[in-house]
Amino acid sequence: MNWIKRNQNTTLLLVFAFIAMIILLITYRDTTTYTNIKVHEGDTLWSLANQHKGDLSNEEWVRLVKSENNIIDDKIIAGHTLVIPENKQTKMTEKRIELASDKK
Repeated sequence: MNWIKRNQNTTLLLVFAFIAMIILLITYRDTTTYTNIKVHEGDTLWSLANQHKGDLSNEEWVRLVKSENNIIDDKIIAGHTLVIPENKQTKMTEKRIELASDKK
């Protein structure tokens, strides 16, 4: 207790750092959103990555899709639905189009 009284500035700094760390951990969220797509004949994970990857690399996109869909190898089946990370650029473009429309 005497150390705390003698080192008030250090104690305040440590308390502030601890509180800031807790706030950051609580407020941190994964901002990746997902959507569903249907697999068509001839689709591969790599061809879908080229179409839907957005800012992600092909490797990162394929890794996320394999993880979300519990895919062990690179095989996907036509007719199945995949959960994929949403392309934020496409999502923003769609919102702009909606805002510019005359719909009421």
